[in-house]
Amino acid sequence: MPTLSSVKPPERCPHCNAGAAKLTSRGVRKKKLEIVHLFRCRSCGRSFTPGPRALRNKTFPLPEILEALTLYNRGYSLSEAAARLSSRHGHAVNPATISRWLTERLRLITYRRLRARGRTLFPPAPLIRTLKLYHRQVYEFSYHRAKLAFLRDGTLDDKRTTTAHSSARLAGLADFIETVPATCPHGLFRREVGARGSKLDAGFLALEKIVVVEKQNAATATAALVLPTVGTNYERHPKLQRFMLANDSTTIA
Repeated sequence: MPTLSSVKPPERCPHCNAGAAKLTSRGVRKKKLEIVHLFRCRSCGRSFTPGPRALRNKTFPLPEILEALTLYNRGYSLSEAAARLSSRHGHAVNPATISRWLTERLRLITYRRLRARGRTLFPPAPLIRTLKLYHRQVYEFSYHRAKLAFLRDGTLDDKRTTTAHSSARLAGLADFIETVPATCPHGLFRREVGARGSKLDAGFLALEKIVVVEKQNAATATAALVLPTVGTNYERHPKLQRFMLANDSTTIA
């Protein structure tokens, strides 16, 4: 039975780029596996469903597609990933369908070229280690153990051209990341005053002097893909972090 997808309302119209003030809810539309929200732009008069344009006509919900990419890059085979998705969501998913999703998103899932080497080091479940840091609120600290190993031996970029000096420096960085849970000065972040940048006086930054230069790269493309699946602002940052940690070749921790 289709379920109502939980996504954050769009910030802009995908057709004319009008802001959220021009968008109104137009109810829902029933698809095969989900029920999606409809919005109408008062500026251009067109209706749309939120989410990346390339995925709006997909049978499967976007969160399920992203979950499949993550399962595969964590080391599960296509058949294992399909079985997990089918069990969790209650409908059949063909391994060939997941293979097609992987091909369509090759530019954003660059860990795929390191995946075979990563599988020889760690099975899927312990590939990413996650711990909690209790710093007046709970923070999730995670690191990718295979990427850390590649960083340590200088082969994260899949090219063995790292000098001995730079390799030693990268190994030191890898050691630091692994010891953060044990060596982090937790006390600094539990103090009432002075520990958090968000507690600074509002006048600390002259916002009118800040120049924002918009860039388009793999990170912004990943954000555009993932963020429409997030229902609340609170989850935006961690959900994007988790996806990048599992699927790209550069996010290590």
